[in-house]
Amino acid sequence: MKPTIEYIQEHFDAYNRQFFDGALPTLPIKLSHAKGFLGKVTFVRKRQGLFGGYRNEDFVLRINVRIDLPEEVVQDTILHEMIHYYIAVNQLKDTSAHGRLFRAEMARINEEGHRHITISHRLNDEQKAQATIHKERAVAIVHFSDGKIGVKVVPKQEKHIRYWHKMAMRRFAIDRIDWILSADPYFAQFPSSIAMRIFIIPKPEDLPLDKTTILFS
Repeated sequence: MKPTIEYIQEHFDAYNRQFFDGALPTLPIKLSHAKGFLGKVTFVRKRQGLFGGYRNEDFVLRINVRIDLPEEVVQDTILHEMIHYYIAVNQLKDTSAHGRLFRAEMARINEEGHRHITISHRLNDEQKAQATIHKERAVAIVHFSDGKIGVKVVPKQEKHIRYWHKMAMRRFAIDRIDWILSADPYFAQFPSSIAMRIFIIPKPEDLPLDKTTILFS
């Protein structure tokens, strides 16, 4: 999905109430087409008087809409940037950009909200090339027992495919997994790995499955 400003604002407000007690001030939201990041909070450090310290001001939240991303990734991106905003707007000091304070807040929100916020929030190589790349990918179409459909891209080696298939069937409530080969750019938005993370597809009818090669089910 490519979120609108209204979508971002709605989720910012909801997450503000849920995770920050509604204490984060409203800030301008802009849509970005940058190649290098999923989201970013920018601000200006201003001196307070001739001999005063510095304060962070003029905050702007930027969310990337250059490529389609799973809705879960968009939401986690908003939350990732809200943590940065929470630290900066409260004039807190962390050990680094993603230091102890950031990691503690990230862990809290991941636990309380069952989220998957991560430290890295830059576009990966496949996401950067989504619009032009035609690399064939091994894709798992996961049919969960509750009727939901998920997607997972796995490195295209048989050992990785069979390993991930076996572990996923053990770990999750799955009816079946259909494996396909596809060069459709749609699947470039999903990271390729053997991590046990499956992206739920809100509208399975949007999956480009008409020009694919079935590996096995």
